[in-house]
Amino acid sequence: MNYTIITSRCKGPQYPPEPCCDAFKEFACPYTDDINDLSNNCSAQMFHYINSNGNYPIGLFGTLCRDDKIGLICPASPPGAETNDVGADSNNSPNICIVTMASSCVPVAVTLLQMCTDLKEIRQLHTRLVVSGLIDRRVNAGRLIASYVACGEICEALSVFHTVHHPDVFAYNTIIRGLTKDNCPHDSLLLYSELLQRNLTPDNHTYTYVLKACSRIKAVSEGKQLHAQIIKAGKKPDSYIHSSMINMYVNSGETHSAERVLAEFSEENVLAKNSMITGYMNQGEVNAARQLFDDMSTRDPASWSAMVTGYTRSGMHTEALVVFQEMIASKTPVNESTLVSALSACGHSGALDQGRWIHVYINRKGDNISVNLGTSIIDMYARCGCIEFGYQVFKSMPEKDVVTWGVIIHGFATHGSAEKCFQLLDEMVSQGTQPNKVIFVAILTACSHAGLVDLGRLYFSQMSSLYNIRPSVQHYGCMVDLLSRAGRLVEAEELISTMVEEPNTVIWGALLAGCRLHKDLRLGEYAFKQLVKLEPCSGERFKLVSRLLADRGEQERVQKLRKEIRDRNLEITQGLSLIEVDGEIHEFGASDIDHRRYQEIYSVFKIDGPGRF
Repeated sequence: MNYTIITSRCKGPQYPPEPCCDAFKEFACPYTDDINDLSNNCSAQMFHYINSNGNYPIGLFGTLCRDDKIGLICPASPPGAETNDVGADSNNSPNICIVTMASSCVPVAVTLLQMCTDLKEIRQLHTRLVVSGLIDRRVNAGRLIASYVACGEICEALSVFHTVHHPDVFAYNTIIRGLTKDNCPHDSLLLYSELLQRNLTPDNHTYTYVLKACSRIKAVSEGKQLHAQIIKAGKKPDSYIHSSMINMYVNSGETHSAERVLAEFSEENVLAKNSMITGYMNQGEVNAARQLFDDMSTRDPASWSAMVTGYTRSGMHTEALVVFQEMIASKTPVNESTLVSALSACGHSGALDQGRWIHVYINRKGDNISVNLGTSIIDMYARCGCIEFGYQVFKSMPEKDVVTWGVIIHGFATHGSAEKCFQLLDEMVSQGTQPNKVIFVAILTACSHAGLVDLGRLYFSQMSSLYNIRPSVQHYGCMVDLLSRAGRLVEAEELISTMVEEPNTVIWGALLAGCRLHKDLRLGEYAFKQLVKLEPCSGERFKLVSRLLADRGEQERVQKLRKEIRDRNLEITQGLSLIEVDGEIHEFGASDIDHRRYQEIYSVFKIDGPGRF
């Protein structure tokens, strides 16, 4: 109702002052006694509205302005109009308020900083503050620092911060938060120490940001010191401090300390419990997380998201989807993080029907699909074998980042569409997105599956020559796999010898697989010896070399290897296949007879028994 009054009746010079002023005050600043109170965000709301609508109603807020305190006063006329005395126009009518401090006006640049998110605009305002000399005021510098931090320009924020002679707590809090978000938590702790040395008093915001920095680097000793300082200062920690403290303890492996912090609450604190659930999940204590979740009398979207995300990261994809369906049934608003985790669970478990349902659900919500969410939908379809559906989503996305390109290229690579991968790479570069290491892993994988040795060599060379990307172990693994599959085992061995880093199990495993495929016993035994050094307890490598020996007819050695596998109880991972039927996921292993309907399954394929056609 207030918005309707403002937009329909409060434009232009002829407007009813009383209803318009009251309506705007209730609409923009419902929790403010005086519209000119600069301790809140009210003035920014007002200026944002006026800027957006372009009209300056004469006298708007005139009766609410105060001259006897820091805040808003009324100039002679709206911007662009001729003025006489401050506070009245030629007809002695009050006009639109502008922000002032004491009796002098704050430059427009300071007010606009609260509304700007574009880096170019912030730099322009920065220049105006420098030219006017008002950058030397701590309040102005603090707002400028906050603007740079908000748009992720921590270096620019630091350059301003270091020019302030006596930064206040607000400036320290802002830069500490920015450094923590920018993955510089050590620098955050150093600035906190500097704050204390200047005899400044930390507030709750300070403690929250510093605890997050401790959590990032698992600095439990520093975190405990901070915990003690909070107690000694007599501060009453709010829910954000408690939540950050729990995160710090759990991430540092001190689960019992986190539980004791949680126990300090006498009332239900959803934020703190959400942090505890996330902590349990990160530490692999899934049952404890579930118990805490079930005991919560109140849950918010973050509570459900913590469970779905935690289950997904733990590889418990079925459980993640069950919780997600419960969340939908409870009519809890679903945030993007939950949708991304649910789509990941669908992709890893092959639950195509549920993935499609989530896609439809997202479309029905009508919100714009973000790059992150769109990429997750593409990945789900690619993992579930429906790469074309994923490609349709990809083409419909107005904005794509390098991760999006990587997912679709990798999807086509695993589906054997090498030419499509190369086409997409060319499109990506032509649209101004530079490929990264992940993109080239997908490209080399496509070359390997298609047996395109020469093209693979070309792309491997272009990584460093065109894109300045140093090949990693993963890229060498793709090349060794490519050469080994093609029977170029000597070239693969030579490539391994040129590696700067030590070859890992992926490298030697690819070479051993190629040796088995092309029956090269000499090189295969050499690769096997290297693998045993790296994975002495893996039965997979013994199994693979035994097949190589069996192909060469060396049954005696085969029996010895199989006996060693049994005697040492070596681990052998069984390959699994997943299929979804009527919304239910069925899992099968090689020679599986555990499925309740395995006899019917085998009869369909006319199989006499497990593994025999």
